[in-house]
Amino acid sequence: MQIYRKVLVLFLLSAAAVSASGCSISESKETQSTDTELADTQNQEEPANMILLNNILYYDTQRTVSVFPGYTDGTIQSVTAANTTPVNNGEANFDCQGKSYSFLADGAIGLITDETARICELFLADDTVEFQGVYKKKKELSKDTLKWLNFYYTLSESDRNALSMIPSEFAGQISGTSAATKETSTSGASYLESLTQEELDTTEALAQHYFTEEVISFEGVDQIYPADSSDPQYHNSGIEEDYSPGNIIIYRVLTNLDRRDGNPFRYISIARKSKSDDWKIINSGF
Repeated sequence: MQIYRKVLVLFLLSAAAVSASGCSISESKETQSTDTELADTQNQEEPANMILLNNILYYDTQRTVSVFPGYTDGTIQSVTAANTTPVNNGEANFDCQGKSYSFLADGAIGLITDETARICELFLADDTVEFQGVYKKKKELSKDTLKWLNFYYTLSESDRNALSMIPSEFAGQISGTSAATKETSTSGASYLESLTQEELDTTEALAQHYFTEEVISFEGVDQIYPADSSDPQYHNSGIEEDYSPGNIIIYRVLTNLDRRDGNPFRYISIARKSKSDDWKIINSGF
């Protein structure tokens, strides 16, 4: 009987120890899981500078771009509390009220931080990426390219400049004269620099008139901006390619009709044979 009692006691003590140990392990895993989830939540809630324009949120990339002097689309009208999401168009969640901005591409804006040098902070919509001055929608890129871009922008500026790789989706579109990021040491766009501000104003007015008065079904213009020199439309054989810088400009345009129907920006090409001729619309489409 005494032997049985001793065995029973040892069994109970062993079971208690295992139970306590299992509980400790379980609690440890649960704590670790909670900590991980908390860290993930904190990362997701990491405050970001945002701007709301035309019902689209643009996020600060912490990178800068250069834009053509004198070209702006508006100013930030109001500022909401930090760490909150802007809800009114023309509103930001950081101190930038009154600063000017420019639409750089569909899904990209530049907030002007240096009026003299025309240096802008780059903001991108959640569905847009930028690589050396070329803007694309994420849906246009492979998962591997998106992963590579995420890796690319974790590198220092010197490390990025040391890389020679160009993703296939961007091949042939990177130009030394395109409006690219400051880090890539490229500067303005030659097609833009070849025109005066008066010529830009004249051609933009012509584009606005076309989508508002000539073809009223477009219901006017929601957004418009000059295309980069790297835009392949400039090399469209038999049409745009026949015109040299200074005698052609291409605008990317989002009409009110296209915005409502969910269509992308379309282009309109305006050119002249020489500086003594009038500007004319020579092409338009997607």
